[in-house]
Amino acid sequence: MEFRGPGATDFENVHSLNRAFLRLLKQEAELTRCLAGLPSPLAGALVSLAEGDADRLASAPFLLLSFRERDDDFWEGIFAEATHCDLFAASRPPSDNLGRLICAGLGFVWQLARQNPYAARLICGASLHWCEQLTELTFLQVLARAGTRAEVLTLRCGDDAALWTKLLASGVSREKQARRAAHISALQSVLTRSSMPDRRKWAAAACAVRTPTLRVADETES
Repeated sequence: MEFRGPGATDFENVHSLNRAFLRLLKQEAELTRCLAGLPSPLAGALVSLAEGDADRLASAPFLLLSFRERDDDFWEGIFAEATHCDLFAASRPPSDNLGRLICAGLGFVWQLARQNPYAARLICGASLHWCEQLTELTFLQVLARAGTRAEVLTLRCGDDAALWTKLLASGVSREKQARRAAHISALQSVLTRSSMPDRRKWAAAACAVRTPTLRVADETES
């Protein structure tokens, strides 16, 4: 099976969304929660990036902002309630700028998931199942349930100090090759992390397995 990767326009949108997100990190007090998982020096470096460094970081080939694509509990509630919501009765985001970024980002990911789920998975580290569930909703349903919730937006891999150390060092380098290598390495880390199963669910699944299966096998042999 042949998979079609993101196109030039997709990466332009990623760059634009990343740039807007980095700008809002400096301006919106609400977004300080996104930095809670990083050591203070890294968090400080991220919000104090010079314009040129911010632009180079924003050119990473994946979204630096996350819509909690791997948070099953959060999205299960959204998917379950999507058909019972009223777009015009929903509460507004805490600020116009943050609301615009959330809606623009969700719109981009929703459309990309519909047109090319493989590219969507590369750009935001989402699972195929999440992409399929997202595209079962209309865009108005997505906006009504997720677009009005500030907590849907966070920092990608916000608890991964090693990844952000790399991005804030080589990832903002003026040397194109060094910067690109750091970005590709970071993307691999994001995808590897995203593909790891939730160990809590493994534990729950293990508890659900009934040992009498082995007893039946023993009885069969006798």
